[in-house]
Amino acid sequence: MKKKMLAVLLTVAVSMTAVACGDKASEEQDTETVKETTETAQQDTTAAEAVTAVGGYMKDLNAEDYVTLGEYKGVEVTLDEPEITDEYLDGYIEYVQQNNAVSTPVTDRAVEMGDVVNIDYVGKIDGVAFDGGSAQGSDLTIGSGQFIDGFEDGCIGMKVGETKDVEATFPDPYKNNPDLAGKVAVFTVTVNSISVEEIPELTDEYVQSLSLEGCTNVEEYRAYVYDVLLEQQQESYESDKADLAYEKVAAECEFKDAPEAMVTRMNNTLTSNLSSYASMYGVDLGTYVSAMYGGTAEEYETTLLEQSKMMAQHYLMMQAIADREGLSVSDEELEEQLSQEAQDYGYETVEEYKSLVDVEAFREYLMTQKVLAFLGENAVAVPAE
Repeated sequence: MKKKMLAVLLTVAVSMTAVACGDKASEEQDTETVKETTETAQQDTTAAEAVTAVGGYMKDLNAEDYVTLGEYKGVEVTLDEPEITDEYLDGYIEYVQQNNAVSTPVTDRAVEMGDVVNIDYVGKIDGVAFDGGSAQGSDLTIGSGQFIDGFEDGCIGMKVGETKDVEATFPDPYKNNPDLAGKVAVFTVTVNSISVEEIPELTDEYVQSLSLEGCTNVEEYRAYVYDVLLEQQQESYESDKADLAYEKVAAECEFKDAPEAMVTRMNNTLTSNLSSYASMYGVDLGTYVSAMYGGTAEEYETTLLEQSKMMAQHYLMMQAIADREGLSVSDEELEEQLSQEAQDYGYETVEEYKSLVDVEAFREYLMTQKVLAFLGENAVAVPAE
């Protein structure tokens, strides 16, 4: 729950979806989705502006009126130092080799187990084609279990250009389409091509084929991969250290109720963000909130309000630390980050992007990032026993 709390805390700051700040995993969404969900969230924010105008932002408040800080520098957290073992290094190198498998066409024999075949097929049940049972140009590794029982075995022995009826049975139960459970289908299959994929050996020639700067042999390649993996683990280590410090600092604070206007702003934004994600996953908001935070789907409004109250308190904690340590976000830093965000998400101008973003809330978000980094830098990591 604490990890989830931190994740939402650091993305609820802007009056748009969580896509626009923080978790870069959200970049997997395409630009159009980002724009659509941003504009939807902005409509909700505009409706709430009158409510949040006074006392809704930390610039209007003295944070320490609402939170009594405990120790926040030098807190001790349990965390092991990054380490790249030989086993992990070898496993990663093997993984890369597998993803660089060489495909070789086969023209002088029939399909065998392990081959990759490109096929067209039309599936019928009792002579009638069914939805989802046909495809063209589909790649299938024979023996992968990707298709239903009987299909892949039925392709063994076929030659390029050959067409054959293959009988296969749907499993029972069959979650993808319960109406097909246990039924026997006949697939008319045509083999377009056959190929085999071979994992390259770890040789100097293979390393050179990867075109990595400074890597001409296996020894240099292993050192290169080691450095890359260590850098990744170090970044993860620093992030985990900051998260653990944040959790410990929050646990030592004494909180008063946050201003109602601030809670309302948090609640509006959180509701908008989660509504966008619920829509993406094809579920209603109550169901999504229940899965995220517990409680029943019917009580989701109460659940979100409680989360918003907690988040407002934690924002005030972060601001109180920022005030004590002189951490702030300058106008130049704010503009630079907004410009970068606008570019990342495909907006033609930064002004277009800013029109959809609660800029003051975005400044608050950047402040939390500075405080989080400060807490991590000043924490003391102790390896687990």
